[in-house]
Amino acid sequence: MEYGKVLSRSVNIVWQNKFLIVIGILAALGSGSFPGGGGGGGGGGNGDLGQFPEIEAEIAALAAGLIVALVCVLLFVGIVLWAISTIARGGLIASVDNIESGEKSSFRQSWSAGWQRAWTLLGIGLLPAIPALILFVVGLLSFGAYGGFLAIFDEEFAQIGGAGLGITIAVFACILIPIMLALSILRNFAERACMLEDLGVIDSYRRGTSVLVSNLGEAIILFILQIVIFAVLAFFLFVPGLILALCCFFWPVLLAVQGFISAFVSSLWTLAWRSWTGEPPVVEKAPAAV
Repeated sequence: MEYGKVLSRSVNIVWQNKFLIVIGILAALGSGSFPGGGGGGGGGGNGDLGQFPEIEAEIAALAAGLIVALVCVLLFVGIVLWAISTIARGGLIASVDNIESGEKSSFRQSWSAGWQRAWTLLGIGLLPAIPALILFVVGLLSFGAYGGFLAIFDEEFAQIGGAGLGITIAVFACILIPIMLALSILRNFAERACMLEDLGVIDSYRRGTSVLVSNLGEAIILFILQIVIFAVLAFFLFVPGLILALCCFFWPVLLAVQGFISAFVSSLWTLAWRSWTGEPPVVEKAPAAV
């Protein structure tokens, strides 16, 4: 693989088809995290309200209800953003492949391509989360079991039981975390198998694994090059980025930069996929967006 040519070609594709930056912004939505709620604990004084336990109970119930409602809203928003991001990732793959094949593409065509494969893309994106979900359930059950030990047995026995539960969680973590990391890496390849070869969830992971294993050395080099590029950009753009972040008027610029980076990375791996699967080499000039 001619790494320099692939890198420069990825930049040119995004620059010449700027709608990819908008799709890239949507694709980047799923990479962020919501700021944790600041946990402003009230100083629960035992003043006048202490004389009215009924009022205290109502306030506590209202606060608990508000917290649950807020968590549900954040969870819903997070799921929506993740779904939009996943569909946009698929759209980026399809658009870059079309452009590299000498065809025209647009924002509508890109989103439509991702939307048509939405359920498969969501399944591909959900699979790496299953080990984390299992680990969460095991931790939750272990926490509940420890509480039961405290309620039924003395503290010394509960500590022994808690140690056993801790070992159980550690064993599950040692098994599930590597699986989750492996599936997260393979997701990048499975999405391309889904979009470019019209495969289902499991078949996409199988195909992605096959392509990765067959081209492992080049994939590692490409990944290292990507890290080096990002490290250099982070070094030179840290101060300008900090200044932009502190001024809300420049936030659209930050979004555009994030979108460009997201589209560039997607283009990079799509071009690599085409090379590894025997597609024709990159064309000299991408057609203009419509």
